[in-house]
Amino acid sequence: MDKVIQLINEAENVLILPHVHADGDAIGSCKAMCAALGTMGKRAVICAEEPIEQRLGFMSEGIVIYSGETIEFDTCIVLDCGDEARIGERKKLADAAGRVINIDHHKTNTLFGDASYVEPEASSTGQILAELFMKMGIKMDRDIARYLYAAICSDTGCFAYSNVSPETFKIAAELISCDIDHADIARELFDCVDMQAELLKAELTSRIRSYYGGRLKTVTADEELIAKYGVTPEEVTDLVNIPRRIRGTEAAVSLKLSNGVIRASLRSNGLADVSGIALKFGGGGHSKAAGCNIEAPTLEEAERLVVDAFGEIFG
Repeated sequence: MDKVIQLINEAENVLILPHVHADGDAIGSCKAMCAALGTMGKRAVICAEEPIEQRLGFMSEGIVIYSGETIEFDTCIVLDCGDEARIGERKKLADAAGRVINIDHHKTNTLFGDASYVEPEASSTGQILAELFMKMGIKMDRDIARYLYAAICSDTGCFAYSNVSPETFKIAAELISCDIDHADIARELFDCVDMQAELLKAELTSRIRSYYGGRLKTVTADEELIAKYGVTPEEVTDLVNIPRRIRGTEAAVSLKLSNGVIRASLRSNGLADVSGIALKFGGGGHSKAAGCNIEAPTLEEAERLVVDAFGEIFG
């Protein structure tokens, strides 16, 4: 942590990068870091790989969407990103940096960059930043607290997942004491859904497939099905929770085809370590939540590859 703090203190112009397909933890952490750097008198810009998903729109103001432009900065801070491949096309921006700081909580993090602060036991990158800001003596104003709470709330499923610890609750309590509307943040993250996207999920529920005696369940969505409901692939999120919620499910997988890329999300309800499965396909994550891209000619073939990989656990 000390090396990370040193580089942050020395920085003047900072570029902040979330991982591709940025989720609530990544966006909330980036916004919190940007706000914190602002209180230190530093210039900071957040650059995302693609447009921010609709449900995170309440945190999207000021975020630049990468279009190949050159951005001048002396330091790059990469947040919630397990390896350099998950920076995407913006890696050229990180490579041009004088220094790269890597802050993350994924146990599969490759410790890239000039300084890394990785805490796999933390619930979220937001939790790590809260601890980092406290150690740096950064005043926790309402904006910083709001973004950190959103990051933590997002990656813990509103404090319902097993990655929550007593320390997570302590930090959340401190953030709430900064006069943030925690109920509104939870509503934005989990209870504001688009009607058409919800109808799509209803159809997908009827398409759940079961393997290994019901221990593994999958669901797949191609571009034709998504287009049927008039939504974009970016608006269709959390598909993996459709099969994950079914009683008896120990692991769940969703596969979504978008722009020729098959994206897999993996979740575990039990002892299955899905990060190991994701690593086989060049991805990563946590033991209970991971993701990767599958190289296959069809969704059906991608599903077969993933199901076969789970044979090491359930076979």
